[in-house]
Amino acid sequence: MLSSYCQLMMNLTNSGNSHKRLIIIGLLMCYIAFSFWGGSRYPALNDKATMGGETRLEDSLSFEVLLEIQQGDSVPKRIAYSTVNWVNTNKQGMTFGVLFAAAFLTLLRMLRRRSFKHSYANALMGFVIGTPLGVCVNCAAPIAKGLHEAGARLETTLTTMFSSPTMNIVVLTMVFSIFPFYIAMIKLASTLIFILLLIPLMSRYLFRKETLATYEPGNCPVDTTIDASLIESWPQALMTTGREYVKNLWFITVRTVPLMFLAGLLGAVFVTLFPLHSFVDSEFTFTGLLLVSLIGVFLPAPIALDVVLASVLMSAGLPIAYVMALLFTLGTYSVYPFMIIWKSISLRLAVILYLTVAVVGMAAAYVAQTYSDREVEQMLEIFGDAHAAEMEPGVTHE
Repeated sequence: MLSSYCQLMMNLTNSGNSHKRLIIIGLLMCYIAFSFWGGSRYPALNDKATMGGETRLEDSLSFEVLLEIQQGDSVPKRIAYSTVNWVNTNKQGMTFGVLFAAAFLTLLRMLRRRSFKHSYANALMGFVIGTPLGVCVNCAAPIAKGLHEAGARLETTLTTMFSSPTMNIVVLTMVFSIFPFYIAMIKLASTLIFILLLIPLMSRYLFRKETLATYEPGNCPVDTTIDASLIESWPQALMTTGREYVKNLWFITVRTVPLMFLAGLLGAVFVTLFPLHSFVDSEFTFTGLLLVSLIGVFLPAPIALDVVLASVLMSAGLPIAYVMALLFTLGTYSVYPFMIIWKSISLRLAVILYLTVAVVGMAAAYVAQTYSDREVEQMLEIFGDAHAAEMEPGVTHE
């Protein structure tokens, strides 16, 4: 099966047929992307950016409330309503993710070379692919699966998934406009370190087995002789590309959509049983930070919800360390990509990524808390010196 697949890929990418099919799938990807970006995603993100921290959250995991949760509702009812609201909020992004993932899978299988030799170059390529996508990590997970199934390198797959929700220009603008400058800079720096430094290093040394397992069709030891009779017309290329796309779309849908509903249910259970607002006005402790970080990594937050929710909780009195941990962990990873990576690559990779995101979030939290404490101390010293000056004898004040 492997050799026949290699033969198909080589025949395609060495013939004139590939140019027709590449143009067709490229036009389809442009149509999907610009329809989503212009029709819903960026207008919605701009609205959130305009509202900023004043955005009202009637559900802890959703921007759009289809079923309103009342104060006296039972736990099962709240979980069910929250699940429906989460699915409703993510339906457009997830639809785009599945459609675009199938297109990516179709496109990359037409390319003979789809990676670089160096881990950092592959990571940078994923960064460039993921940054403009404008979808949350949950909706980027099907795209990551499509990249992986098509043979993209592990670094490219992971950085595409992680950069989409965290490095979007509108989301970053929200971060810098809502939060103090030092929190925004810590968020940006920790994200860049995680995506462009830790992911390539872990792929090269810690995930070596998973990285080497990435399929590279250029290494297939098969005969690539091309028969001139294989040249096809544009209608034939359209039919062939359409057939491949539909087949890949079914493949992605079956393997990702059921897990999406499961992730929404698990997230609703978690946020109902362990509400984040319970940490408001609590003292900053290592145990509390660990719990907040682990919960933040688990929850399947829609894009920009990490920014809005962290802002709301900060205004309510959540310690700065917890705010920073949520700001980093909520949008970077969740139970849904965890399941996708587990099923597609390995459980070991999914678990290590989960723990790594939590640890980086905790490290960023400690940096933010230290800076905040230092600022408070400096302010107290300034006010203390001013008060002492006023109390000195012989000093007159007009």
